[in-house]
Amino acid sequence: MTVSTAVRTKPASQSLARWALRLMDGLTGACLGALFYGSWGVFANSAHGVEIALRSGAAQGAMSFVVTLTGTTLMHRLYAGAGAVWWRSARAVFGALGMIYGLIVGVHWWLGTPEILLTLAPGLPITIGFCLVFTLSLVRLDVAGPNPPAADWAKKGLE
Repeated sequence: MTVSTAVRTKPASQSLARWALRLMDGLTGACLGALFYGSWGVFANSAHGVEIALRSGAAQGAMSFVVTLTGTTLMHRLYAGAGAVWWRSARAVFGALGMIYGLIVGVHWWLGTPEILLTLAPGLPITIGFCLVFTLSLVRLDVAGPNPPAADWAKKGLE
């Protein structure tokens, strides 16, 4: 079997899982999150003046950047622990969500962001989806087992 044959016969779910992890697990995902959430933070607080809107947006964007980078690391570690796959998955999703929202609510409260719930509302389903897709990608790659030698090139960048 040649390398090209091995790549073509790889299950689609495994390819999608690798793509999702590459997009979310690094600077690309952190920058995209900072841009989206920072912009929303400015918009959500724009009725309170430019200074407060920009401060809230900068805080939201910076936290999104940091939380994305640290959250993916946390999900990796929580998933890698002992237990059944469903337990490790639940631990990764709920542990990351608890850490993420505990940090974000605390910082916005400390900064005096007037519209904390409105600032966070659109991000909640996105963050839940992010944590679920990221963890599902970890599960897909874990259940698939070790890669055949010809597909090792695809692992580069994930470790």
